[in-house]
Amino acid sequence: MLESRDLGGKCADLNALCVGIARAAGLPARDVYGIRVARSELGYRSLGTSSENVTKAQHCRAEVYISRCGWVPVDPADVRKVVLEEPPANRMLHDDMVKKVRVELFGSWEMNWMAYNFAHDAVLPGSTRAPLGFVMFPQAETSQGRIDCLNPDYFKYEITSRENRAAGQIGRRLVHW
Repeated sequence: MLESRDLGGKCADLNALCVGIARAAGLPARDVYGIRVARSELGYRSLGTSSENVTKAQHCRAEVYISRCGWVPVDPADVRKVVLEEPPANRMLHDDMVKKVRVELFGSWEMNWMAYNFAHDAVLPGSTRAPLGFVMFPQAETSQGRIDCLNPDYFKYEITSRENRAAGQIGRRLVHW
């Protein structure tokens, strides 16, 4: 990405670049794979869900390890998502909303997201195929091979999420480290 100067891409691309730069600077860093499970309490339409169907809400984030603080979240991909998707879209980097989200999402993230792994080169149980580079989407394999998890014509699934009101109010969904 740096050599081509093409800094676009999806969350896994952008956060992998962030992890690589942090590691090159001598900081431990990792990708964290998960899924958005609720609306954005900060009011960003693009950073939350709009219904109980969260099938396409998978998201990768990055963390950098800072001694005396522990694992600190950073999410350049969500900042880019605000730039590209928050109305009226294609915001400039000096836009007030972009400046605000850059501050909000460096060292914190909204708790409308659930992490489920840090794995790389993951081997599926019982698989005879090569390891997966990372696991962010459901995976399936038949005797003919691995099914393309990004092809909705051949691999269909649905993920839903809803608040468990019996557990009580969680409160503000932004946690700072």
